[in-house]
Amino acid sequence: MALHDIELSTLSLRRTPVLDAVGVGSELQLVVLLGNAVGQSLPLGSELVLGRGMPELPIDDDGVSRRHASITARGDGTFVLRDLGSRNGTYVNGVRVQEVEIGVGDRIAMGGNTVLQLALRDRFEEQRRGAQKLQALGELAGGIAHDFNNLLGVVLANVSHLQALPHWNETDARRVLAEVAEAARRAGELTHDLMAFARSGPRVLETLELSRVVDGAVRILSRTQPKSIAVDLAVQRDLRVRGDRARLEQVVANIGVNAIAAMPEGGRLRIAVSRCEAIPPEVADEEFMLPAGDLALLSVVDSGVGMEPEVRRRAFEPFFSTRPRGAGTGLGLATAMAIVRDHGGHIAIHSRPGHGTAVHVFLPLRSGNVQPERRTLDDAAPLSGRVLVADDEALVRLAARRVLEQAGLQVIEAADGRAAVDALAAGDRVDLVLLDLDMPVMDGEQALGLIRQLRPALPVLISTGYVERAREEKLRATGIDGILDKPYDSLTLLRAVATSLRDAERRQQG
Repeated sequence: MALHDIELSTLSLRRTPVLDAVGVGSELQLVVLLGNAVGQSLPLGSELVLGRGMPELPIDDDGVSRRHASITARGDGTFVLRDLGSRNGTYVNGVRVQEVEIGVGDRIAMGGNTVLQLALRDRFEEQRRGAQKLQALGELAGGIAHDFNNLLGVVLANVSHLQALPHWNETDARRVLAEVAEAARRAGELTHDLMAFARSGPRVLETLELSRVVDGAVRILSRTQPKSIAVDLAVQRDLRVRGDRARLEQVVANIGVNAIAAMPEGGRLRIAVSRCEAIPPEVADEEFMLPAGDLALLSVVDSGVGMEPEVRRRAFEPFFSTRPRGAGTGLGLATAMAIVRDHGGHIAIHSRPGHGTAVHVFLPLRSGNVQPERRTLDDAAPLSGRVLVADDEALVRLAARRVLEQAGLQVIEAADGRAAVDALAAGDRVDLVLLDLDMPVMDGEQALGLIRQLRPALPVLISTGYVERAREEKLRATGIDGILDKPYDSLTLLRAVATSLRDAERRQQG
């Protein structure tokens, strides 16, 4: 069965009968199911034009034309959708259309990452969802508090143990520091998962070959993969997607970690990538939220214990986990789903107790040149130059100074954005600025604007624990060299600084 046939059979919803009166139309709304404005809704009036950058419903999708389609009310209370000569077409329930009557439940797909649905507004349903969100927020906060308290307990117990020793033994000190480092690493992974779960939209958009994404994730999995588990790869090359490499690698790694945990006695893990010619039959009955166009299918299949139906239904819930406390955060699949949806895709799970689990990831295929592989720090020349580290946390500045100076760089410090700008205005030689985003006196965003006036070409790295998508896009528009997520380890810091310095050197030479 062809993919477009599957779209007709599985994506179509039963249409509500034609509305009897114009007055009923006032209760209709257009809801964003997939895209940058996911969750937003807009009441339907007499006419609505859909397109990229339209103020009524801001759609940020390169595949959507500026005037893509229109929805017009007719006198009998029904609505007509018309394609306005768009570049990539307009689809209703998987079928490309020029002009068609639409009703409640119909889904409209445009571009590569936008799906809308016509729905009736139900005030009681909105109240119920609000109550559910509050309940979910409480469960989320409880899960975070539990996991962080455990990790902080490890840090505090080990540090107080060292402080109480009259004399330090090097072996004991290294063991204690290793445990502290492991707790900090796990805390960092938890915060990164939370940010990925909460963040809207991919961080760094580039054209990627999906096979390289899988290769990167397999390297990550190999660090924890037991020898009792065999890994089979069946990866089709030259299938390209557009998105954030690190976040897509995280999707494959998160699913892989879950699969490995489901095979405590060993087994076989199969990772496959291919062009999606048809939806796998075991998940064909699911309700998909996919944009129109060709798809890539990435499947991760394990021979593990499988899932009961209730577990499978809850698999994407934040902090839901069947593993013991401390063995996982319960954010792995929830984070993977959030990232995949941000990339315009969908995840489906098929599992039976005792027969393993198959996780299928669908992603829109894209054209374009693949970005070249980035050089690693190991194959580069020694570092040189002066870095201005601006952060209001003295311990963060101290840690960054130690790492950068050990690598051969000179470091000057600033406790806020104003101090950073003053240092540049005073004529201090600076080759790169590492700028914290949220600081007192003057935050990083304000400081960046003044830095651009003083030194337009100066490389700037933003460091932050969290940044909203709109704010990030505004920062990137100024030409920053990148965003360094906190917490970061020494190698991540050095790689980011080295890349920025060498990119600036090549720009000067070119």
